[in-house]
Amino acid sequence: MRIRARINPLWEMGNILNSLSDTIKTTFNTPEGIVADFKPRVDIWEDDFFVFFEFELPGMNKEEIKITINDDRELIVSGEKKHPTRSNKNVCYCNERKFGTFLRAFQLPEELNLNKVQAKFENGVLTISIEKTRVSEPKEKVIEVI
Repeated sequence: MRIRARINPLWEMGNILNSLSDTIKTTFNTPEGIVADFKPRVDIWEDDFFVFFEFELPGMNKEEIKITINDDRELIVSGEKKHPTRSNKNVCYCNERKFGTFLRAFQLPEELNLNKVQAKFENGVLTISIEKTRVSEPKEKVIEVI
Protein backbone atom coordinates (compact mmCIF):
# COMPACT_ATOMS: atom_id res chain seq x y z
CA MET A 1 0.00 0.00 0.00
CA ARG A 2 1.33 3.41 -0.91
CA ILE A 3 0.41 6.50 1.08
CA ARG A 4 0.99 9.90 -0.41
CA ALA A 5 1.56 12.72 2.00
CA ARG A 6 1.56 16.34 1.05
CA ILE A 7 4.12 18.47 2.78
CA ASN A 8 2.91 21.83 3.99
CA PRO A 9 5.82 23.91 5.34
CA LEU A 10 3.56 26.06 7.54
CA TRP A 11 1.94 22.97 9.08
CA GLU A 12 5.36 21.43 9.71
CA MET A 13 6.59 24.67 11.34
CA GLY A 14 3.47 24.69 13.54
CA ASN A 15 4.22 21.13 14.66
CA ILE A 16 7.80 22.09 15.54
CA LEU A 17 6.66 25.12 17.55
CA ASN A 18 3.99 23.08 19.37
CA SER A 19 6.57 20.42 20.23
CA LEU A 20 9.01 23.03 21.53
CA SER A 21 6.24 24.69 23.56
CA ASP A 22 5.23 21.32 25.08
CA THR A 23 8.85 20.60 26.01
CA ILE A 24 9.23 23.95 27.77
CA LYS A 25 5.91 23.59 29.62
CA THR A 26 6.55 20.02 30.80
CA THR A 27 10.06 20.92 32.00
CA PHE A 28 9.20 24.05 33.98
CA ASN A 29 5.64 23.29 35.16
CA THR A 30 6.45 20.18 37.16
CA PRO A 31 7.53 19.99 40.80
CA GLU A 32 11.28 20.26 41.35
CA GLY A 33 11.91 20.56 37.60
CA ILE A 34 11.12 16.89 36.90
CA VAL A 35 11.15 16.37 33.15
CA ALA A 36 8.02 14.80 31.69
CA ASP A 37 7.65 13.51 28.14
CA PHE A 38 4.16 14.91 27.73
CA LYS A 39 1.40 16.67 29.62
CA PRO A 40 -2.09 15.15 29.46
CA ARG A 41 -4.96 17.59 29.07
CA VAL A 42 -7.14 18.20 32.10
CA ASP A 43 -10.48 19.89 32.81
CA ILE A 44 -11.07 21.19 36.35
CA TRP A 45 -14.59 22.10 37.40
CA GLU A 46 -16.81 22.15 40.47
CA ASP A 47 -20.37 21.92 41.64
CA ASP A 48 -21.83 22.77 45.06
CA PHE A 49 -20.30 19.72 46.76
CA PHE A 50 -17.22 18.52 44.80
CA VAL A 51 -14.23 19.66 42.75
CA PHE A 52 -13.54 17.45 39.71
CA PHE A 53 -10.34 16.82 37.75
CA GLU A 54 -10.81 15.03 34.40
CA PHE A 55 -7.65 13.85 32.61
CA GLU A 56 -7.45 12.57 29.02
CA LEU A 57 -5.36 9.39 29.13
CA PRO A 58 -6.32 7.33 26.07
CA GLY A 59 -4.61 4.00 25.57
CA MET A 60 -3.63 3.61 29.22
CA ASN A 61 -4.65 1.14 31.92
CA LYS A 62 -5.54 2.25 35.44
CA GLU A 63 -2.55 0.28 36.77
CA GLU A 64 -0.20 2.64 34.89
CA ILE A 65 -1.50 5.73 36.73
CA LYS A 66 -0.38 6.94 40.16
CA ILE A 67 -2.41 9.48 42.16
CA THR A 68 -1.05 11.01 45.38
CA ILE A 69 -1.76 13.94 47.68
CA ASN A 70 1.25 15.07 49.70
CA ASP A 71 1.57 17.01 52.98
CA ASP A 72 1.65 20.31 51.08
CA ARG A 73 -1.88 19.63 49.74
CA GLU A 74 -0.62 18.95 46.22
CA LEU A 75 -2.57 16.57 44.01
CA ILE A 76 -0.01 14.73 41.85
CA VAL A 77 -1.07 12.54 38.93
CA SER A 78 1.75 10.69 37.18
CA GLY A 79 2.38 7.62 35.08
CA GLU A 80 3.85 6.25 31.92
CA LYS A 81 2.15 5.69 28.59
CA LYS A 82 4.11 2.97 26.84
CA HIS A 83 4.75 3.02 23.12
CA PRO A 84 3.22 -0.01 21.37
CA THR A 85 5.78 -2.51 20.12
CA ARG A 86 6.02 -2.89 16.37
CA SER A 87 8.07 -4.98 14.03
CA ASN A 88 11.22 -3.44 12.56
CA LYS A 89 9.75 -4.18 9.13
CA ASN A 90 6.92 -1.67 9.63
CA VAL A 91 7.25 1.77 8.07
CA CYS A 92 5.86 4.73 10.03
CA TYR A 93 4.37 7.48 7.86
CA CYS A 94 3.13 9.72 10.65
CA ASN A 95 3.67 9.67 14.42
CA GLU A 96 1.62 12.30 16.30
CA ARG A 97 0.58 10.46 19.46
CA LYS A 98 2.50 11.19 22.67
CA PHE A 99 4.15 8.47 24.76
CA GLY A 100 6.42 8.38 27.81
CA THR A 101 6.19 9.66 31.35
CA PHE A 102 3.89 12.41 32.54
CA LEU A 103 3.32 14.31 35.75
CA ARG A 104 0.71 16.94 36.62
CA ALA A 105 0.58 18.69 40.01
CA PHE A 106 -2.12 20.97 41.43
CA GLN A 107 -2.16 22.93 44.69
CA LEU A 108 -5.43 22.15 46.47
CA PRO A 109 -7.29 24.81 48.49
CA GLU A 110 -8.05 24.45 52.20
CA GLU A 111 -11.81 24.03 51.67
CA LEU A 112 -11.36 20.52 50.22
CA ASN A 113 -11.65 17.42 52.40
CA LEU A 114 -8.60 15.31 51.49
CA ASN A 115 -10.12 12.30 53.26
CA LYS A 116 -13.01 12.25 50.74
CA VAL A 117 -11.26 11.65 47.41
CA GLN A 118 -12.45 9.23 44.72
CA ALA A 119 -10.94 8.29 41.37
CA LYS A 120 -12.60 6.58 38.41
CA PHE A 121 -10.99 5.56 35.12
CA GLU A 122 -13.34 4.89 32.22
CA ASN A 123 -12.91 5.06 28.43
CA GLY A 124 -9.49 6.75 28.68
CA VAL A 125 -10.72 9.49 31.05
CA LEU A 126 -9.50 9.66 34.66
CA THR A 127 -11.96 11.51 36.91
CA ILE A 128 -10.87 12.53 40.39
CA SER A 129 -13.52 14.01 42.69
CA ILE A 130 -12.71 15.75 45.97
CA GLU A 131 -15.46 16.68 48.40
CA LYS A 132 -15.72 20.24 49.67
CA THR A 133 -15.73 20.72 53.43
CA ARG A 134 -18.27 23.51 53.22
CA VAL A 135 -20.47 24.97 50.56
CA SER A 136 -18.83 27.92 48.84
CA GLU A 137 -20.10 31.29 49.88
CA PRO A 138 -20.83 33.86 47.21
CA LYS A 139 -17.68 35.69 46.15
CA GLU A 140 -19.51 38.96 46.06
CA LYS A 141 -21.30 40.53 49.00
CA VAL A 142 -23.72 43.38 48.44
CA ILE A 143 -23.42 46.21 50.95
CA GLU A 144 -26.48 48.34 51.49
CA VAL A 145 -25.94 52.08 51.50
CA ILE A 146 -27.86 53.88 54.28
